[in-house]
Amino acid sequence: MSISVTPRSHLAETLEIALVNNMPDQAIDATRRQFTRLLDMGANGAPFRLRCYALPSVPRSETGRRTLAQTHDDVDALYARGADALIVTGAEPRADTLEQEPYWNDFARLVDWARSHTLSALWSCLSAHAAVQLLDGVGRQRLEKKLSGVFDFEILDHDWANEGAKGAITVPHSRYNGLSQRELEQRGYNISSWSPTAGVDNFWRREPSLFLFTQGHPEYDADTLAREFRRDVLRYLTGERGELPAPPENYFSTLSQSRFEELRRQRDSVNRRHFAERLNQILANEPLARHWSDDAARLYRNWLANVSAEKARRLRNAS
Repeated sequence: MSISVTPRSHLAETLEIALVNNMPDQAIDATRRQFTRLLDMGANGAPFRLRCYALPSVPRSETGRRTLAQTHDDVDALYARGADALIVTGAEPRADTLEQEPYWNDFARLVDWARSHTLSALWSCLSAHAAVQLLDGVGRQRLEKKLSGVFDFEILDHDWANEGAKGAITVPHSRYNGLSQRELEQRGYNISSWSPTAGVDNFWRREPSLFLFTQGHPEYDADTLAREFRRDVLRYLTGERGELPAPPENYFSTLSQSRFEELRRQRDSVNRRHFAERLNQILANEPLARHWSDDAARLYRNWLANVSAEKARRLRNAS
């Protein structure tokens, strides 16, 4: 099954886009900025209006609540206002199962609302896992270790999501869980991109809203994986996690990789403060770039083209 792409020149109607931001407190502003950048790149000058929302049941510190109050509305405002397209971010896992997450009921309401009240919805990482579990009972599977890095993905079907791609696409991934390609296909999901190393990347289905799911993070800044790696290492040093994390794959330079390995070998012979200082020195000297930028922009360009085409079609039919 495929959906044709409307050329960018047809992106005329102003699109109302909603972002439901479930990311941790320290990532609220960065996440909003990252998705805004991708929408700007995808729209290529065409008009859109982005409004940001938050689920009230996502645990927040007082600082986080103050930040959200300045830039985000409660999700009830989304239900009252409506939107053409919806983006829902992932969240940092807090419970053993998704159903135990404190925001599960609010999230379930959002999925149900989006099916019939949006033209399209994009579900990112953990929100993709939660959405397919709610829709079809497809459960995420725990990986042997955290999947973190920048990976090349094969294009399985030259559908609307891959329109314009010349070959493999590059996407950052950062997750502890994954979804079975076989289970998704059995339930009617269309797999757009896949890797033997990282598994399923992008997939989609009509709900009847066009639901696009991304296990990866095309919105990431160049240094996001580095900052996550540093956070996980510091959690190891403070005893919050039992194992020293490996650096993200296909991301750091060969020199930095060798320095990380040397530091890993010395982890039992240096104190925590010295270890953290050495880590910061390595990261500070690492040149990073968004090698996935073109592929990320293409995905959002194709997505916005479909949303715009559907909005124009409905306006014509209503006139």
